[in-house]
Amino acid sequence: MNDIETPDASDEPETPLTEDDPGDAEDEALENDELVTEVDVAEFDDHVDYEIAEWSGQSRALLDATLTTEGIPHIWQGTTLVIRPEDEDATDAFIEIVNQSASRGLDTDRARVVYEVGAWSAAMQTSLAEALGVAEVPFEWDENGDLVVYEDDEATVEEVLDAMPDPDDPDAVDADGLDVQEVLSQLWEATGAIAKKPKDADAVLSAIDGANRIERIGLPFGFEPSVWRDLVGKTLALRAALESDDEADQLSDEDLIEGCRQLHAQLRALV
Repeated sequence: MNDIETPDASDEPETPLTEDDPGDAEDEALENDELVTEVDVAEFDDHVDYEIAEWSGQSRALLDATLTTEGIPHIWQGTTLVIRPEDEDATDAFIEIVNQSASRGLDTDRARVVYEVGAWSAAMQTSLAEALGVAEVPFEWDENGDLVVYEDDEATVEEVLDAMPDPDDPDAVDADGLDVQEVLSQLWEATGAIAKKPKDADAVLSAIDGANRIERIGLPFGFEPSVWRDLVGKTLALRAALESDDEADQLSDEDLIEGCRQLHAQLRALV
């Protein structure tokens, strides 16, 4: 198992599609607001494990979203990340990017600057973190999901931000209001259908489309940042499981039903 530096563990862990106590009763599953699933690590012929129990939920969500975006098959076993050996180098690189937010530890005695990006979409925050990693700019996220950097790096960060899409551009981020409710309703209906019939092709396609759309939506008005990030992270984890073409990466019907039941229950309070 790989030992890696761990970011600040101040947040509650967000464990997308991870192992928990699913229970046998349908009502109990519907009341549980975490998307969990039991995945057999043996589905990978060989694997590399990363134990990241000390990571914050935000850091884990960022890493999960990055691996999903890059198409790297992965499984969460509790707080352990499981990948294939052939993806180890790429995963190490992404872990280093996420780790920069804490492993370098911004010095509280140095002047710092905060950029209000907490309302950005998950996709744009992931792109920002990757760009800062390439530019070798130390950074961290505060409790609001905003970016914190040294004042000395302000010019470099401004260049990175200038090169990114405008978060207010409707082509970069979907609008709030009805669009958000439409996406949430779409995901609620799709997960409910999959929970009843995991082979429902229309529902699977609708869930994937809904995940693609929610990934591009910034923090909607009226949502707590932590609640929104948690919901987006779990939805993207479900998308990764549904999109896999490799039988070794696909979930069993039982696991898929359980995960969709619980995400459906979480969405039920929002639609």
